[in-house]
Amino acid sequence: MKRLTLSVVLAAAACGSNNNTPTLSPGTRAVIAAPPAMFGPPPGIMSALDVPSNEVVPNLAAGVVGGDPFLRMAGNMLYVINRDDGDNITVVDANTITLVTQIATGTASNPQDVAVVGDKLYVPALGTAGVVVLSQSSGMMTKTIDLNTATGETDGQPDCVSAFAVGTDVYVACDLLDETDMNMPPKGNGKIVVIDSTTDSVRTTITLPVPNPQNEFAQLPDMSLLIAAEDFSDASNGCIVRVTPGANPNATCQIKNTDVNGTANHIAVDASGTAYISVASLDFTTNSLSSWAMGGSTVTNSISAASESITDVAVCPDGSIVAGDAAMAAPGFRVFKGGTELTKAALPFGEPPGFGNGMVCYTAQ
Repeated sequence: MKRLTLSVVLAAAACGSNNNTPTLSPGTRAVIAAPPAMFGPPPGIMSALDVPSNEVVPNLAAGVVGGDPFLRMAGNMLYVINRDDGDNITVVDANTITLVTQIATGTASNPQDVAVVGDKLYVPALGTAGVVVLSQSSGMMTKTIDLNTATGETDGQPDCVSAFAVGTDVYVACDLLDETDMNMPPKGNGKIVVIDSTTDSVRTTITLPVPNPQNEFAQLPDMSLLIAAEDFSDASNGCIVRVTPGANPNATCQIKNTDVNGTANHIAVDASGTAYISVASLDFTTNSLSSWAMGGSTVTNSISAASESITDVAVCPDGSIVAGDAAMAAPGFRVFKGGTELTKAALPFGEPPGFGNGMVCYTAQ
């Protein structure tokens, strides 16, 4: 099997080795798309962690990451969502970490996520009427699906923040915000719009039990989806919503913010249905790692140490949990397994992690 060799300059600092050209073997690999420090001017960086060896390769695929990135994976592709400073979806081969294509989503579109169905990319974008549809093969935007009527929005921009494909349906989470007020209070509870990808039409709409869905959907083994939602005026009122898909989908609060003592920056789910949650405290002063087992009634809080600031998390196929530690003194990757941290110190990758939605972990070929 072919091995991927990448030359780096920060390898010694990252893994304690004198070898300046570590090799990432096929196997368990975590990748992060991180913004520039303190959200300065772009570009950001893409870096990889070979999980078995704890070797870090920073600064990969130069130029693919903007100043405010999110990251998704589908098939053998990584999708960098370059948000308000980039207005594009950049596709990277997950095995070779090389650029495949970059597709513009429109000026001032501010894309937020991507769901993949065949050749079509469904991109919720804040500066549009709902969801932009892209063709990956042609590298072109083909249409915009207007979700104003479905959500009840009246300002022309329904503030849709995440999308996830379940079969041929695409579930899209949307806020309803009063943008005439600088604090953008909610005008009502959030909405989930279900798009039939065979016709690119709205099949049904679900009203959430709380306002303001945030960040990216995660999927449980039973196909249901989790997404964080919060009341901006009182973070303790929010919850992690569970969306049950199907002919008549529904949404209920699964985990209250008070159960995790905070709000979810990111949710990642393992094969058993355990959700690992990077949590910002209710007063937004600390960030930690919690877990919840599907079907359980309790949440395990503070898997991470008090000195760590866990703002992002990814679940690996081998059962490892890779977290992004944004602690100012020494940011980087941390690796957990079975509820125990395996790393003695953060493994630096060149920049601090962002606040969720920037990490994936997979088996590289």
